[in-house]
Amino acid sequence: MKAKLLACLVSIAFAGVSIVAQTQPQSGVTAEMRSAANTLFQASDWQKSATAYAKIVELEPKNPNANYRLGFSLLNLNKNAEALKYLETAFATSPNPTNAIALARVYARTNNKAKAFDVLEKASTIGGIAPETLIAEKDFAPWKDGAQFKDLVRKNDIAINPCKASPEFRQFDFWIGEWEAKTPQGQIGGTSSVQLILGQCIIFENWTGSGGTSGKSFNIYDTNDKKWHQTWVDDKGTFTHYIGGLVDGKMVIVADTIIAGKKTLAKMTFSKLENGDVRQFGENSTDDGKTWATAFDLIYSRKK
Repeated sequence: MKAKLLACLVSIAFAGVSIVAQTQPQSGVTAEMRSAANTLFQASDWQKSATAYAKIVELEPKNPNANYRLGFSLLNLNKNAEALKYLETAFATSPNPTNAIALARVYARTNNKAKAFDVLEKASTIGGIAPETLIAEKDFAPWKDGAQFKDLVRKNDIAINPCKASPEFRQFDFWIGEWEAKTPQGQIGGTSSVQLILGQCIIFENWTGSGGTSGKSFNIYDTNDKKWHQTWVDDKGTFTHYIGGLVDGKMVIVADTIIAGKKTLAKMTFSKLENGDVRQFGENSTDDGKTWATAFDLIYSRKK
């Protein structure tokens, strides 16, 4: 009985596959057609590329990539009215920044500023277009100095670089700079280049100690736990992960670590001083934070 049931199920499964195969019509576009069209597009042979993609679009009218490449090829041939239809289809079926800027360009060329701005506005909500790309685009040159276009550039910039618009990511900016670090007694402890990188999301420390130790740290505000995190590594094989945040205007971060074989809490407090210097005060605790001992005390002064 089980064998008959299994045979029946297999038969039904194969029948289902057969039905699906019969109900999925082939467009007629071959792999060779796609490859040839892609080669022409990559070579910027716009006339032949347009001809090749026109054949694909005829067989696959809703193919967003084929519509985009056909429209883009026509745009480069200055056949703007023809390009419009295909770029509109590409953006409607696949709204993304690449399709958006091409469509905005053809709207600009066909003197439809309102629609161009609508597309650029939408681009800022789906990933954004790099501001330097918008500013450099010749088709947008007549609008470059206008307030509305500048606002669109700003919105796209924020979409591309979301950390710029978040005040939490700017809480530790007072540490950015080129520094010489000294002890309160005036002894040089080292130098540090602290940079803002990766779309203004990361504060990157490059430390060179006077005793020969070099290290680096990545500092970032985590939007998930709403805390600052520092990952420190150095040329002695040390790895330490600090977590914390602003406390009364000071950046206070703490790590669970091992020092001299003992479980230790390591705390660093960064304070912006009135003259623009930054104090980095390190403390250790071996009793879960009940008492703290000074580990180091450095004043960062900007290099002249």
